[in-house]
Amino acid sequence: MAEEKKQGNQKEEKTEVSVEETKDKAEQSPESATDEVVSEGIEPEEIEEEEALEEAKPGEPKIEEFRVGDTVKINYKIIEGDKTRIQPYSGIVISKKGSGISKTFTVRKISANGVGVERIFPLFSPNIERLKVVRKGKARRSKLYYLRERIGKQATRIREQK
Repeated sequence: MAEEKKQGNQKEEKTEVSVEETKDKAEQSPESATDEVVSEGIEPEEIEEEEALEEAKPGEPKIEEFRVGDTVKINYKIIEGDKTRIQPYSGIVISKKGSGISKTFTVRKISANGVGVERIFPLFSPNIERLKVVRKGKARRSKLYYLRERIGKQATRIREQK
């Protein structure tokens, strides 16, 4: 019996310590308690998007997964002398080429007066600040070069992926 009482006392001491430890931790880090309250107001979709973007390291660009046929918006860093600026460029991805670190993708947009403009971006370029998929497209080919021959609205028509 004496042994059972000792074991019971030891369990009570352990629970008291754990309660005290949690109080100490709460006092030391009040920021974590406020983070929990703030995160409750965020919608689940926003959390998933933020988590996907946070997976990239701080120095790396924030690039979403994209495929040929997707409409993307790219924030590209332009360096002119000692000045830098960010130029947005949006259009349809018409091809992806290469392998490894030399991968590139081509984006086509229709600019003023219906003139088509294509631009080739290196996928792992440090100048890409952010790449966001605006619209998912359903493409049955790996290269959409046939869009070059189309004019006006037809040049941007790709079925949306469901």
